Amino acid sequence: MLRSINKYKLYLYFFFFIFLSSTFNFQLFKNFKDKFSLKQINIEGVSDDEKKVIEVELNDLKNFNIFKLSEDKVIDKLNKFNFLENIYVKKIAPSSININLTRTHILGKTLLNGEEFYIGKNGKYINSNQISLKKKIPIVFGEFNINEFLNLYEILKNYQIKTLSIDKYFYFKNKRWDLVFSDGVILKLPTKNYEDSIKIYKKLLINNILKNIKVIDLRIKNQIILTKNNE
Repeated sequence: MLRSINKYKLYLYFFFFIFLSSTFNFQLFKNFKDKFSLKQINIEGVSDDEKKVIEVELNDLKNFNIFKLSEDKVIDKLNKFNFLENIYVKKIAPSSININLTRTHILGKTLLNGEEFYIGKNGKYINSNQISLKKKIPIVFGEFNINEFLNLYEILKNYQIKTLSIDKYFYFKNKRWDLVFSDGVILKLPTKNYEDSIKIYKKLLINNILKNIKVIDLRIKNQIILTKNNE
């Protein structure tokens, strides 16, 4: 009988040992999990208003295990914001990530299906409700491919044409551009080889030939047609 009681006690002790060990291990696991759960997201490089919108988008990443949270998952969420050009993500153990963002340069604005979009240097159309823009930017008219506009913009910059002085771009169905400057001067470019025409326009500027000129028509190869203000 004494042996049975001792055996019973042994089983009881063993049960309590397993129970307490399991509770301890569970608590240890819980503490470990909590320690390495994402709690802080630090965002730099954008305005306070933009930061708030981005924080809302990233909020459901909170409490993810920081070691299991991939940078690609964070970047996928940020890619919906077309005004971003560069995204850098760095995990900081035990429970935070640093996100450094670079905004793209806004080159113009246009209408798509009756809705206003900005044109980013990153080659993306940016819905006007994503960002607040105070500076004056040109309006781009017509049904153009964004890469065609970016190509024109880069050529203008390469020849040091002051793009900030351009108020309007007009794109025509025959794939050519008219540029309207803030002083009212109109530059008409050809369908093809308009880089050569921009080069000619630059020379005219340098030689001060465009005084009192309203329209510079370079649409026809090897011809320069200048229209004065009073004509």
